[in-house]
Amino acid sequence: MIYARCLTAYAGGRPVVRCADLEVAGGEVALLFGPTGGGKSALVKAMAGLLPRKGEVRLERPYFVFQDVDVNLIATTVREEVRTVSCGGEGLPDTPLERLSPGQRQLLSVELAALSRAGAVVLDEPTAFLDPASARAVRDRIFALAEEGRAVLVVEHRLELFLDADRLYLVEGGRAAEVELEDLIARSAAGGWGPYFVRGRRPPLYPLPRVEGCPAEVRGVPVRPGAKVALTGPVGSGKTYTLLALAGVVKLRGTRGCSPVGYVPQNPYMYFTAPDLRRAPPLVLEALGVERWRSPFSLSAGEARLAALLWEISRWPRLLLVDEPTAGVDRRYAEWVGEVVRAYGGTVVFASHDPVFVSRYADAEIRLG
Repeated sequence: MIYARCLTAYAGGRPVVRCADLEVAGGEVALLFGPTGGGKSALVKAMAGLLPRKGEVRLERPYFVFQDVDVNLIATTVREEVRTVSCGGEGLPDTPLERLSPGQRQLLSVELAALSRAGAVVLDEPTAFLDPASARAVRDRIFALAEEGRAVLVVEHRLELFLDADRLYLVEGGRAAEVELEDLIARSAAGGWGPYFVRGRRPPLYPLPRVEGCPAEVRGVPVRPGAKVALTGPVGSGKTYTLLALAGVVKLRGTRGCSPVGYVPQNPYMYFTAPDLRRAPPLVLEALGVERWRSPFSLSAGEARLAALLWEISRWPRLLLVDEPTAGVDRRYAEWVGEVVRAYGGTVVFASHDPVFVSRYADAEIRLG
């Protein structure tokens, strides 16, 4: 069972979500849906005791899978990780976790939740780094947990995977409320941050530096200057490795970039090296509407992703590399990032599992695996 009564979650000393009532019985799947920065992850972290909270929270033998895949795993190998939640592990590969892609780590984290004896499972963006087939498999695994009698609470922007959830909670404007599917879609569409299958408003676009792109080569495929190229393929197919090769960090036959090169990692928080935004370009502060004293680590995943992208663009790279630009963000932020990519004059290569984003914003697609 998952139960919260008048739960208020605090971040940065201020309430992010106020007096939320949540209830998920054993055998049910509940979805938390809402705009980027609306407080969904703050609620999850408050329930886990990672953020200050007020109100009543009851969880039956809880297991949490957080949005940041790197904090979900504590061992050094796959076999050791499985042994942290079960007596199994025999016959499993002794693969070091550092060799797994973020998507593979996400799959492993969900499987660990299934292997645990938790009565309450809470997952924050469990499909963010997954290709469509893997995301569907994770969705089926999540519903199987409920069929085993567990209470499951999921934070997810891919609404199409959870249309048949038993309960739907809309987290918006500092409030959380249980709603019907029709109301959820209507309100999210009106706000411009709803799912891809409804129309939204065109996001604002700020003046970008004028940069001339450079030619590149991706696994033997030539890329013309100024092109916008998407790398697609299943989890573990080498998309991130290809981006690193274009950046000159590793060697890969038939792959070369140019200089200056910019790189936005899959985990946007890894981009920031300072505790605040005092050195951020004005473009970043204006676009996000934040002050220089704000910590980048207090931003939502979508805000951090957009900040990292605009910051890197402000360095005027001729070749811009972006890893999973839409992971864990709502449609409004995804389209905002897409418009920035489209308007930037440099050559852009991005890795993505989002077929809609690829179809809208890529000139060409290179599929791996």
